[in-house]
Amino acid sequence: MLRLITWNVNGLEERAIGRRMEKLCLEVLVGGDLRAALEGRATRPAPDLIAFQEMTRHTWAVMRGHLAAGGYRCWPEGPREREDWSMLAVRAPWSFEEVALRAFEESPLAREAVVATVAHPDGRVLRWMTAHLESLRSGGEARLAQAREIDGWLAEAGPPGIFAGDTNLRRGEWETLAAGGFRARDAFELAGRPAKARHTWVHEGSRRGFRFDRVWLGTGWRLMDFALRDAGWASDHRGVECAVEPP
Repeated sequence: MLRLITWNVNGLEERAIGRRMEKLCLEVLVGGDLRAALEGRATRPAPDLIAFQEMTRHTWAVMRGHLAAGGYRCWPEGPREREDWSMLAVRAPWSFEEVALRAFEESPLAREAVVATVAHPDGRVLRWMTAHLESLRSGGEARLAQAREIDGWLAEAGPPGIFAGDTNLRRGEWETLAAGGFRARDAFELAGRPAKARHTWVHEGSRRGFRFDRVWLGTGWRLMDFALRDAGWASDHRGVECAVEPP
């Protein structure tokens, strides 16, 4: 079984960024229970694969040591020359075989996906990808085009694929995709649309929520577990965690 998590770390908000990223790392790596980890007691299992969005130089400076101590290799291995970026991490014994940036064909905000081939010593190979899709309310058509590109990548011949990231999709946009031949399977839908997981981001000052953060499975994957993770004030997004069985 493979465990994965995706989280938009809200890195462009710089208030208390050090303490916030420390808290988020603890949530991802030991379920937020540092005392249990230090005392050798059982904690929530650490994910094999991590996808972070809205990484910045400041978030990277805080997180890199924690991720390295947890046995993770990251891509990119250091800060990029842009305001923010998406990052993938794999935990030993998984390793990166190949990583590429794929620019979306339609993106006024110059968004791109990170697409990696990752391998296990037992011979398992998979494609692991993330992205932060168009953000602005006016970017609906670009979001739809980007989601369809990802769907196409997941359907490509080769190792089985998983996408996990911040799609920024509104409900109506998702309904358009689902009704229009979208092939990838949404983990939330496979989990039975749990009421407690309907929103991964809630507009500040209101109760209006959106399911921006999603995990899409290519052909053959089986969803074994699905949950949202909450790190409180560390990020305005909730993380999406899944356990899956490969084809």
